[in-house]
Amino acid sequence: MNVGRPPQLTTTETSSSNQCMNNFTLLKKLNPSAYTKYQAQFNKINDSYNYYQKNRGLLEKDPSELIELNLNDKLNMICARVKSQTFIEHQQRMKVISII
Repeated sequence: MNVGRPPQLTTTETSSSNQCMNNFTLLKKLNPSAYTKYQAQFNKINDSYNYYQKNRGLLEKDPSELIELNLNDKLNMICARVKSQTFIEHQQRMKVISII
């Protein structure tokens, strides 16, 4: 899954992207319906990012920067949602164990 990041990533961004991917993969096993929901959100970001990449040369500097910032912010928000949902799923499974 390409989560819409620009091709040149810093080490920190690569690490964050990898963790997002790991959480997303784990969520697929823990809660397939939540996975499907977030997959649709990632797809929208990817589609928008691909459109932006194709048309970036037609945009002035400020609008181009604003679009890229918004796309990256949305991507980070979805990654945070996935991380939170994964934590919730683990927490629910641990409740079952704690009752024993």
